[in-house]
Amino acid sequence: MNVQHKKPSVLICSDDANFYVMLAYILAREGFQTTLVSESEVADQATIRPVTAIILIAAEDSGPMLRACAAIKGSDTTAHIPTIAVVSSGDYLALLKAGADENFVRPISPARLLAYLGSLPKDDANDVRLLDADEEARTFGPLSIDPGRRIVRYGDQETRFGPIEFNLLRCFLRAPGRVRRRSELIEAAWPSDHYVQPRTVDVHVGRLRRSLERLTGRTLIRTVRAAGYAIEVDERSG
Repeated sequence: MNVQHKKPSVLICSDDANFYVMLAYILAREGFQTTLVSESEVADQATIRPVTAIILIAAEDSGPMLRACAAIKGSDTTAHIPTIAVVSSGDYLALLKAGADENFVRPISPARLLAYLGSLPKDDANDVRLLDADEEARTFGPLSIDPGRRIVRYGDQETRFGPIEFNLLRCFLRAPGRVRRRSELIEAAWPSDHYVQPRTVDVHVGRLRRSLERLTGRTLIRTVRAAGYAIEVDERSG
């Protein structure tokens, strides 16, 4: 029996219909299905269908996209969905702080956007991906990670992380207690063709730290002045 896999679905939130038509055409040629949604409905639409990614197109007034990003990342149901902001340079940090997982500054490079989307897990539940040996499920005391679904568990609680934060956590947990430089974290968590500013790393590590605090009730990631970051977990407990 032939099993038909659905095309990976991308929600595009934009007030610019012409830009959406062009972007939808590019993505369709690469096997993606796109849906145009408004700022007020994007979070709700992401809860009623499997979504590989959400793209927010910020116009001169970035306020609507900031609200949309906050709504997506403020819900446990949609916070894990990779959210991409297409921005002008002035909106870069604002959307990053609002929760965007990746930013592309206009004029956007279709090749870079497609490379990023292609690196994401597909939303098809039947898609089985091979994991490297060091990506198998691992346990650190009461904390465990499931790379296949980007799930982090602590006791009987669990949270699904976005791709950048999960890759950062996986890097930290390869050697708990070891100080990771920003350059190491960039290499571990971002595609190799991306230029990532140190401030971007700080924002994502801060987001990861807060997510772990909500999950565990403890501060696991510490900042090492002028060096980087490290995670402290007690593998003997639990």
